[in-house]
Amino acid sequence: MQKIKLTKKVIIELFVIAGLFLVLLFFAVSQKVAIGQKYQQVYFNGELVGNVANHVSVDDAVHEVRRELAAESDEPLCMDYEYSSSKANHWFTSLMTEDALNEALKEKMKVSEIETQVRAYTVAIEGYRGNFKSMDEVTEFLNTVKNEADTEGQFTTQISKEAGHISGIYTAQLTEVDPKENTEVIPEETLADQVSAGANGAFTYQMEYAMANPKDDSYETGTLGLEFIENVEVYEKYISEDALSDVETQVEEVTKEKETNKIYVVESGDVLSVIAMDHDTTVANIMALNGFDNAEVRIYPGQEIIIAVPEPDLSLRIKKGEVYEEDYNAEPTIIKNDEWYTTKQVVHQEGTTGHRERNDIVTYENGIEVARELAHETIMVESTPAIIEQGTITPPTYIKPLAGGHFTSGFGRRWGRMHKGVDWGCPIGTTVYASSAGTVVSAGYSKGYGNNVVISHPDGRMTRYAHNSKLLVSAGQWVEQGQSIALSGSTGRSTGPHVHFEIYINGVAVNPLNYIGQ
Repeated sequence: MQKIKLTKKVIIELFVIAGLFLVLLFFAVSQKVAIGQKYQQVYFNGELVGNVANHVSVDDAVHEVRRELAAESDEPLCMDYEYSSSKANHWFTSLMTEDALNEALKEKMKVSEIETQVRAYTVAIEGYRGNFKSMDEVTEFLNTVKNEADTEGQFTTQISKEAGHISGIYTAQLTEVDPKENTEVIPEETLADQVSAGANGAFTYQMEYAMANPKDDSYETGTLGLEFIENVEVYEKYISEDALSDVETQVEEVTKEKETNKIYVVESGDVLSVIAMDHDTTVANIMALNGFDNAEVRIYPGQEIIIAVPEPDLSLRIKKGEVYEEDYNAEPTIIKNDEWYTTKQVVHQEGTTGHRERNDIVTYENGIEVARELAHETIMVESTPAIIEQGTITPPTYIKPLAGGHFTSGFGRRWGRMHKGVDWGCPIGTTVYASSAGTVVSAGYSKGYGNNVVISHPDGRMTRYAHNSKLLVSAGQWVEQGQSIALSGSTGRSTGPHVHFEIYINGVAVNPLNYIGQ
C-alpha cells in the first residue's frame, strides 16, 4: 500500500511540474517572460523604460509615438530626448508588450517636450544673424538699411529663391523700382495750363534749358545703381519666441561700424601716419597689428600690412552720375628721341589750359568714394596740348666702387676745404670697381689724388677713383660696370688706406651718395 501512495504522490508532483512548465512555456511563447532567450532593455533619457522582446523595433516605437504626439499638437512639436536599447539575458524577467512600450514611451516623451517654437526668418550676412517673425519684417529691415543711401525710394529689396538653392533658403538683392509705378500722370489740360501760366517759371525754364542744352540727354545723373556689398541670405527655421529680433534694433546693429582687419598694399610715398588718417585708424593700432617697433619704421611700395578698418555688417555700394565743370590740360604730344636718355626732355610748345563740363560715374562704398570714371564731357574751351621731345634710352646706374669698407668721410666742406667726394676706409689691396660702364679718360698719378682713374660715362657724367696702390686699366680703355680697375691704397694726399670716390655732372662735383647706395 505504501508503495502505491508514493507512486501517486510522485505522479501528482510530476503533473504540477509539467503544468508549471507549460505555463512558463506559454508566457515565453507569448513574449511576456524571459526564460533564457535574449531580450532588449529600453532606455529613454538615461532611464529604464522596460524590457521588450528581441524582435520589437525600438526605433519604430519611438517614431510612432512621436507621430502620435505631433498629430495631437496644434503647434510645431519640439522635443529634446535621447533613447537607446541594449541586449540582456536573465531568467524570469517580465517583458512588455509593444502597446505597453508605446504607452510608457509616450509618457516619457511628453515630459521631454520643450518650449513651443515659432517659425522665423533668419537673415545671414557673413558673421551676422538676425531673426524676424515674417518675410515682411525681413524686407522692412533691409529696406530701412538701404534707405540711408536711397532717400528717393528708387530701389527696393527683392527676396527670391535661386536655382540650385536648398528649399527654404532665399537671397536678398536690391532692384530698381519701375519708374512707371512712381510717376504721376499729369492731365494734358493741366500741362497746358502750366506752360501758359509759367508754373512759377520753373517748368518753362526747364524746357528752355533742355532745348538749349541737348547734350544733357546723354548725361547720366542721379543714382544709377545700388547694391548690398555682402551676400545676404534668408532662411526659415524654428526658434523660441524670445529669440526674435525687432527691426529697429537690428538696423542699428547691422549698420554700426565695427573694426575689421584688412590687407593694405603700401603705395609710393606712404607713411604710417597718412595710412592711419586715410583709413580712420591710429598709428599705434597699425604698429600693434603688424609688430612694428616704432612709428618711423621703413615701409616700401608693394608691402602688405594689416589695418583695422571700421565697417558695418551690411555695406552699401552706390553708383551716382555727377556733373561738374573744371579746368583741364590735354595730354601732351610726345616726340620720341632714341638718342637721348629718358632723363632729358625739351618742351617745344607750351600747352594751354582748357575748360570743360564732365559727367562722371562715381562709386561709393559706405559713403566713401572708391572709383571714378568719365562717362561724358562737353568741351567749353579747348586745351592745346604741349609738344615735348623726350629721350627713350634708360640712363646708366651707378654702384658703390668697392665691396665692404667703412664709411669715413662724406661730401662737403672739411677742415676748411671742399671735400668733393666720399671715402671708405679699407685694407690696402682691396679691389676697386667701375661704378658704371664707360671709357677711361685717364689712369695715372697726380699729386693730390695719388694713383687715380677717371672714367667718362655715356650719360655725360664722370667718376674718379683715387689714392690707389695699383692701377689695372689704362686711358682709352672701355670698362663695364663692376669691372676691376684698381687696388686700393694710400697714395697722394691721404691719411690712411681708403677709396676716394667722386661723381661729376656737367663738370660740377655732386654728392655720390645721391646716386648710389652707401
